[in-house]
Amino acid sequence: MPRISLKIVGASGQGINSIGAIIAKGLKRSGYCAFGYREYPSLIKGGHASYQLDISNDQIRSTETKVNVLVALNHHGLELNIEELKQGGIVLHVTPGWQFPEHHRNLIAERSLRVIYFPVDDILKRLGARAILSNVLLTAFVWSMLDQDIDVIKSLVGATFAKKKALLELNMRCIEEGYSFVDPEQGTVSVTLPPPDRGFANHLLITGSQAMGLGAVHAGVRLYAGYPMTPSSPLLSFIAELENKTHMVVKQAEDEITAAQIVSGAMYMGTRALTATSGVGFDLMSETLSLNAMIENPTVFVLAQRPGPATGLPTWTAQGSLLQATNCSAGEFTRCVISVSNSQDAFDLMPVAFNLAEQYQISVIVLTDKQIAEALYTQHPYDLEKAEIDRGRLVVDPEKLELLKSSDRFNPHAQGGVSLRWLPGSRAATYCAQGDEHNSIGAVDESSLNTKLQMEKRLRKFHGLKAGLPAPHLSIGGRSTTTSDWIDTGDEIELLAIGWGSTGDVFQDVMHSDELRGRKIAYLHFTYLWPLRTQELQVLAKRSKRLVLVEQNYQGQLGMLIRMECGLDIPDKILKYDGRPFFYDELLSSVMERCASASENEATSPGFEHAGSPS
Repeated sequence: MPRISLKIVGASGQGINSIGAIIAKGLKRSGYCAFGYREYPSLIKGGHASYQLDISNDQIRSTETKVNVLVALNHHGLELNIEELKQGGIVLHVTPGWQFPEHHRNLIAERSLRVIYFPVDDILKRLGARAILSNVLLTAFVWSMLDQDIDVIKSLVGATFAKKKALLELNMRCIEEGYSFVDPEQGTVSVTLPPPDRGFANHLLITGSQAMGLGAVHAGVRLYAGYPMTPSSPLLSFIAELENKTHMVVKQAEDEITAAQIVSGAMYMGTRALTATSGVGFDLMSETLSLNAMIENPTVFVLAQRPGPATGLPTWTAQGSLLQATNCSAGEFTRCVISVSNSQDAFDLMPVAFNLAEQYQISVIVLTDKQIAEALYTQHPYDLEKAEIDRGRLVVDPEKLELLKSSDRFNPHAQGGVSLRWLPGSRAATYCAQGDEHNSIGAVDESSLNTKLQMEKRLRKFHGLKAGLPAPHLSIGGRSTTTSDWIDTGDEIELLAIGWGSTGDVFQDVMHSDELRGRKIAYLHFTYLWPLRTQELQVLAKRSKRLVLVEQNYQGQLGMLIRMECGLDIPDKILKYDGRPFFYDELLSSVMERCASASENEATSPGFEHAGSPS
């Protein structure tokens, strides 16, 4: 799979993201798939930040550590990022009179790097333009290096300033100046992209948070309440931007406790409502989670993961909250934990989450992470006819409401533990909803028999939920299949990797690499993490030469749940917990090392890798 990588670096507030976003839009229109990845400190301005685009004419879902082009908006980028360039790469900078230190001069010579100084201040002065237009100049020059049509960039910028004639003309002049610039030392410099695939022109460019927000609208969400906390904040911002179009009620609460309570109250009244938070914010919501378990009130929480504990790394990524999601809050009760992995299931799984919540009258926790929330995806248009709304055993028919008895609400003998549910204000029998243990009508009852019956009722849902969840997704050599179909082939798997969340897309790219083409490398992806369905994994493990767990946390938390559920231990682990996602080339290297060692020793006794980044 051909891949070209472009990285823009500088300080927060310098317009790094705007350059990356315009180039990504232009490339998508020109028939390329772009994947955008951001790194930035928890500062509004300053610090060191970057925006990387990985570009291909094939579907691409990940970032690599080495780049073809480095665009440095200040000298810090030259100092910190020049070593990331590939052989023959291009350094584009705007720092006048910059002198590289000796070790960087040696690096430039060894890798045959081409260094271009772009005199942005001189050009702006000549044009009589303000410094804010420097990014338009740089964008146009990068666009010319990519050998793309100038009219595409003009169209994108022109759409922004169509109603401001003077600004539009100045922007067009900046585009022409930047596009036509030729470095006096290097001459015309270009980056060769593979032939385009015009099918990508009709795709969307969307972040994981935007996809999840659209999925929430598609699921019928009518109220969103939240408190800003990265990386859940982009979801709040996006849904708020849509408020006038969707007529959804959007409330920024004073804290996470209030947000959880608002959403729980709305769901109790029959309105689909959503909240999202991260880390310690979810700790504050956990008491409400427990209350909803007792009153059997369906709710959906989005838990956007970042490294912890405490404040941790607010603007970086991790998969360290899986055990928090499966075990937080007081007492034993049924819950469902699912994880999105990209812009497709960030959209698709929101209706699923609400349906499960209402079918089983439980809380559903949807995991995402900073990588998914803020990555830019080239996304095939969504199927807007796909989702179905299932409100479970909610009674709204007037004739059926009249037949209800108060004891129907928490009937301990209800099939599957799921009793009838009706809304406050309905013309029907009344019942109590409270946090104390209660009998079938909701009245406090601490007797031994009632406690036993109600506990069994609430936990009986777990078995029905588990039986109805889909199997983990299996792909072998980059192609989707099922466990039964693979077993029927009689073939053996060379290496079976197990993962979840944002790890899945990176591993898909790894399986499509030229280095692993034709090899029986398999990946089993868990979307539904609790209850955990392990029967497929147990079957595949017996037909695999080597198992490896791939996670972005220190403990291997999915591996811990697998061992707890079925006793299968996976000692070979590729774990990463430095705040960065798995990068394509580093994960490929780790997989190839394991394939090589498996070939040397098919009996293999895999070691426990435990490092800050994979090796």
